[in-house]
Amino acid sequence: MLEALRIIKDAGGRIQKKKMAEEAEKSKIIIVNAKEQNFTQARFASLDKNIVQPLVDTWGFVEVEKIGRNRWIKMTEDGEHAAEFLI
Repeated sequence: MLEALRIIKDAGGRIQKKKMAEEAEKSKIIIVNAKEQNFTQARFASLDKNIVQPLVDTWGFVEVEKIGRNRWIKMTEDGEHAAEFLI
């Protein structure tokens, strides 16, 4: 969770969900064991289940915002305070 908050913080407190999925995979926060044809969907599902939903529902550190066709993950005020304190 802390590494995910760090990625969002380093992106200026807001990151596109697609970019977050790529960064999370690079940082080995999520592991995707899927075939090539549904790799992208599996990566988003893993990101949602393991990172985004706990940060939204359990901790309230981020919120997901839809702008056009894109989804953005944005730190809440609580998330910013947690990032300052924990990172």
